[in-house]
Amino acid sequence: MFLTWSSFNNIRMLLMAFMPVIIFYLIWLVNTSEGIRSEEGTLLDLICWPDGNVIPAIIACGSIAAIVIEFYGLYQLFKAGLPKREYNVTSGLFYFIWALIFIIIIFLGIMFYSGLQSTIIRAKIKGGITKAMLRYTSHLPSKVAIDRLQTHFHCCGRENYREWFIIPWETTEHNPESNVLVVRKFVADNVPYSCCSMNAMWPCIHHGVTQEGTIYKYNPTKQLTIWTDGCEEKLISEMMSISWRFNAVMALIIMAMVLQIIAVRYLHTAYNNGLHVGNKITCNAYLLRSTDTESEGIPTRKVLKRRKSHKARTLEWVMAKYRPKSKYTTSSGSDFNSSDELLKPMYE
Repeated sequence: MFLTWSSFNNIRMLLMAFMPVIIFYLIWLVNTSEGIRSEEGTLLDLICWPDGNVIPAIIACGSIAAIVIEFYGLYQLFKAGLPKREYNVTSGLFYFIWALIFIIIIFLGIMFYSGLQSTIIRAKIKGGITKAMLRYTSHLPSKVAIDRLQTHFHCCGRENYREWFIIPWETTEHNPESNVLVVRKFVADNVPYSCCSMNAMWPCIHHGVTQEGTIYKYNPTKQLTIWTDGCEEKLISEMMSISWRFNAVMALIIMAMVLQIIAVRYLHTAYNNGLHVGNKITCNAYLLRSTDTESEGIPTRKVLKRRKSHKARTLEWVMAKYRPKSKYTTSSGSDFNSSDELLKPMYE
């Protein structure tokens, strides 16, 4: 591929206009990951520490590194339009290409780790919510985690609100180390206050949920005043939604960086071959090193000449006209005549 100064400058300006868009999405990744770490991440940490902080922190660190590299590349592209004697950016463009490759590898690793952790977090959430429910009265952080979880996601219990009926959450007469809700008997049809629905238009009934009340004309078969959905599926779906959103943005950034690498590589090779603002010539630019360059063309022609000369000598030997110049070997006319006689039937 051959580049002129006009095409070189057009590609350079297009990259400089395109890079702020990538920087904007990288800043969005940093802000969003920090917001998720302080909201959903904190809730997740209360249930299964430290999964709520790990992935957002890794995404934020990788995005900050990518922002620094993008600004570095923007500076190098700006200097590429200045005189080469004062601002030689051959090495700078080369380092920028490898930095982009490094960031792409990091983002791919983050996406792979996020997908791998999604299955692990699913199992941790199940056990974490159950353990926190069993330790609701004996462990204050567990109580805070459950209350915040149920209030934030408008849910009650791990799978449904009836799980609270078999947990003595108002007393401490249970084993806090147990994390399973099996072989348990009915305790009371009570749920914590954090299960109360904010959509109900009458007072919240969270004690005696399944019993009809005459004071508030409460009828549990028609309308409950608590959330009925479980917290497990809501938390998992929220984590999966966040993960897909992050992965989609990072995939778009990776594709944009691949295009950057291709464009910057062509600029780098053309710039290295002598194309700059002080030498507006047409230069060869390539993505991968070409084998058909002028420097490599001469040895190829020499090899062809050697092959042709070798074929000519072979033909002369067959025609008995080749006489090797050596002091150790001699040939007589009779030998050549005998060779001619042997070859006559072949040509006749």
